[in-house]
Amino acid sequence: MIYALGLASDGTIAHFTAEAARRSVPVTLIDLHDVLSGGDWRLAVPDDGQSWLATAGQRYDLDADAAYYCRLIDLSSLEPDPGHALRWQSLVVALSAWLDHVPGTVVNRPGAGSDNGSKPLHEMNLHSLGFDVPESVTSSDRDRLRAFAAAGPTIVKALSGVRADSRLVGPADFDDFVPAQGPVHLQRYVRGSDIRAHVCGPDVYAEEIVSAAVDYRTAPAGQARYEPCDLPAELADRLVDRTRRLGLAFAGWDLKVDADRRHWCLEVNPMPGYDWYDRRLDGAVSAALLGLLTGEAA
Repeated sequence: MIYALGLASDGTIAHFTAEAARRSVPVTLIDLHDVLSGGDWRLAVPDDGQSWLATAGQRYDLDADAAYYCRLIDLSSLEPDPGHALRWQSLVVALSAWLDHVPGTVVNRPGAGSDNGSKPLHEMNLHSLGFDVPESVTSSDRDRLRAFAAAGPTIVKALSGVRADSRLVGPADFDDFVPAQGPVHLQRYVRGSDIRAHVCGPDVYAEEIVSAAVDYRTAPAGQARYEPCDLPAELADRLVDRTRRLGLAFAGWDLKVDADRRHWCLEVNPMPGYDWYDRRLDGAVSAALLGLLTGEAA
């Protein structure tokens, strides 16, 4: 049995379940919004064989030995009702604890790769794993931020794991900066193509993205070119090994390749929104992911 845990409105979950259906692989989707809005749950740690999630119309008895594809999204910050917000937080915390301890296959266990929520820590760990990581600084000191931005092309990035677009900044952007606005995370900008590599078990599916935009995700429609690519064998092997060492079965790696074909590592995402990449690859990533979950991976 494969369970998909997340939001039915999430494009990645919808794509995953559609690809499973296309391949006649049974997947049970449990919409956490339905659990919150009209259902309940019981999640025992350690599992005692009586854990379940329920919506208004159905109860799902959870098998600790089953396979789980998880995209746990906490929407508590969007809830105007404090009681509903607390229920979101409680469900996500309880599910995370349960999924971290069950013996079945979980993609991915919520506790794995959690340093992604703090970019300075994340980048330090990527460097310790043997990757080239662009120089960065995190500070609330205006002079330090100005000096870093003056030393070379610089982008500002989200400090936390919240999704945000990157953009170029210069020293003048910090003329009126005050410490109460900080801290700010700056990183040296690497000119070149972007690469998104999805690692699924032993397999790597990479696309090179050529765009004039600083952040290719902001490029107008049709102004970014996506091409499947083969990574150098040593780099591909390292991505597979480091994904495993991070406790992840599935990860989205963001890389930059400069004019000298040097590969720089920007981030590893433990819960990648992979659907648009997968569509261009005719479902190859989903096929590998389903192979992991069914135990049929190579």
